[in-house]
Amino acid sequence: MTADTVFDEARALIDARRYRPALRLLRGAALPHGLANGLEQLHLLGLAHLGHRDAPAAIACLRRVLADRPDDSELLSSLARAHQADNAPFPAVRWFERAARVTPGDAALTASLAGALRRDARYADALALARTAIRNGDHSPDIRYEAAMAAAYLGEDAESLAHFDALLADDPEHAAAWFGSHAQALHHHGAEDALRRLHRATRCGGANGKYWGYLAATLRLLGSTAEADAVEAAEIGDNPKRRPLPDGARALLPKLSSDFHLFGNSGRLLRHALASAATSGLVLEFGVRRGTSLDHIADAAGQEVHGFDSFEGLPEGWVNSPRGVLTTGSQLPPVRDNARLHVGWFEDSLPPFLAAHPGPVRFVNVDSDIYASARTVLTALADRVRPGTVIVFDEYIGNRSWRDDEYRAFQEFAAENAVRYEYFAASPYTKQVAVRVLGIGT
Repeated sequence: MTADTVFDEARALIDARRYRPALRLLRGAALPHGLANGLEQLHLLGLAHLGHRDAPAAIACLRRVLADRPDDSELLSSLARAHQADNAPFPAVRWFERAARVTPGDAALTASLAGALRRDARYADALALARTAIRNGDHSPDIRYEAAMAAAYLGEDAESLAHFDALLADDPEHAAAWFGSHAQALHHHGAEDALRRLHRATRCGGANGKYWGYLAATLRLLGSTAEADAVEAAEIGDNPKRRPLPDGARALLPKLSSDFHLFGNSGRLLRHALASAATSGLVLEFGVRRGTSLDHIADAAGQEVHGFDSFEGLPEGWVNSPRGVLTTGSQLPPVRDNARLHVGWFEDSLPPFLAAHPGPVRFVNVDSDIYASARTVLTALADRVRPGTVIVFDEYIGNRSWRDDEYRAFQEFAAENAVRYEYFAASPYTKQVAVRVLGIGT
């Protein structure tokens, strides 16, 4: 079999998404020596590894080819997608930007770059790019979707819903758009329309099975117990991929407040939580990243706020992600005039801050994701928490490991300090939960 024949067959297998046979073919073929053959073999191996969801192997292969083909737009895009699959949006943006410079005006590449910017929490940049593309006549589902998602994170609810609805008018079987739009519809049209959109998302061909979990959790938190039970019995059962969010919702029920409020996006929940934090004291955020939530907090707080982050990503692996995920490459975000950034790991930056800033805590946004970081924060703030203090957790329910992350850290903190509390707001879509401290000690 000649090299050309092997490569043609491998490409056909990759195009057909038969990645394992492609890997076997490429690894087992006895190819004539030569730089061109070696590079093409590595290129195809990289694509096959990417399709087979082995992102590190794909990155290793594609980087070796890139040294000889630095201006190959397809190769640059593949490398970007490999980093994205490795949950590393920061380098993915860099490679998509480089590909876009090589091939300016490519609509698919523009949408991919907007998606990478969104995953890197650069929502303003993603929305600006998508808006420009739409103004220039690109009304494709991909660019509409990116515009809708970025606008939602920025709190531009009406624009987000308009983009989702325009997308769905053109592509009524777009499951992710039905799902994403339910969160914005919750605020603009009410719970009935939000549930209608969630139901519609589950009925689309190829819909993510996790949507059933969101539906069950939303129904339960809205008080529709019988409907939630029916969804869980019929569609969720013991499925480990669909159980986390319904189980998380159940965990909230015993402590649900009488004024409990359901939200569909982060900004609205944070602003509501701040408005509910009536006691005076420090306003803090742990896990700033690109500053989106800190911007919401600073805008609503009416006082100085403090954001803590290493800007180097998580200090340890989390779920399927390696240490350093969510890094900004040590880039600090622009912040409002009443916001102050404190750079470093929490255990290093928080003690000197507290020594210089006496008094209780009014509001804390714990966006640390992992148990160890949340535990560090809560332990350090134990003697500053008072009745009336509000704590928002960003990843409290819904993830596969939710019981062992922020949820566990708070449950331990509450038990050790005899904290009485209630849950007064939650957003299943963003996995956030807001806690009101009612009392401390015996």
